[in-house]
Amino acid sequence: MYKKHVIETSLIMLFVLLSSITIFMYYIGLYSPTISTTVVILLVAGLATGILIPNILLTWAVIVLTTIGSAILLLGNVAMPLHLKISLLAVFPVGSSVMVICRYILGGLGWVDSNRRDIEKYSEHYDQVTKLQTMHNAQKIYQKALRFIQNDQKGAFSVHITAVHWAHSGQFRQFHDADYDQVLQKIAKVLKNDRLPSEFLYYLDNATFLIISYDLTPEYYQILNERTRKHLSQIDLVQTTPQFKWGDIEVNNFNVNNFLTLEDAIRSINRKMETDIVTEYLKGD
Repeated sequence: MYKKHVIETSLIMLFVLLSSITIFMYYIGLYSPTISTTVVILLVAGLATGILIPNILLTWAVIVLTTIGSAILLLGNVAMPLHLKISLLAVFPVGSSVMVICRYILGGLGWVDSNRRDIEKYSEHYDQVTKLQTMHNAQKIYQKALRFIQNDQKGAFSVHITAVHWAHSGQFRQFHDADYDQVLQKIAKVLKNDRLPSEFLYYLDNATFLIISYDLTPEYYQILNERTRKHLSQIDLVQTTPQFKWGDIEVNNFNVNNFLTLEDAIRSINRKMETDIVTEYLKGD
């Protein structure tokens, strides 16, 4: 909120300054071309000085040049109305001051572009709703695990890739768009509470969560999954019970060449999910 106020105030100041210059140039243009040409030269010199010269040197330049100009125009015998003399004396310091203010405003607004890049970078690494890391980070950690598996001659190191997909989430979002993000947050909270600190949690969009686990025994891995399933089923949707599709693979020294990228692993998991759906359907019949 504070930054938004700063932006609005800065833009208003910039508008007022530029509008004042425009009105002043129109006012000077009503007089002789000689005066108009002089004003344009002094204004351009002031703007250029405000850009190129540091503030301390600029202050001294304004003092010296204003003193010299005052001696010529006010003390000399120049046939010109007093208000025009004052206007000519004010052009250079005002122009340089305007440019200093503009430089300060534009420099102060530089954080907007910096923040935009930071926001884009944050969005690339973290999902804004679930506060979990995204596919970008999951790929990095998977490639690191892959190197350890490939270099493990004894075949003792393995990694479990588990996907949890909220089924029918698309239909739920169509009718309860306001509650959709809240459900995703509840799912993420369950995963954060139930999974081990050594496990990595990710959100892959489309209501799909990914869990990367290292060196878990099949028995303990099953216990973790059952506990997570139980708590996920307790999530309260709008008078409905959530349904989840699960899929997992274990990448080890024997099958590592089949899953050289995380996308390969996820495709295999998705096929397994679809196979499980068909199997459940046939059992139901």
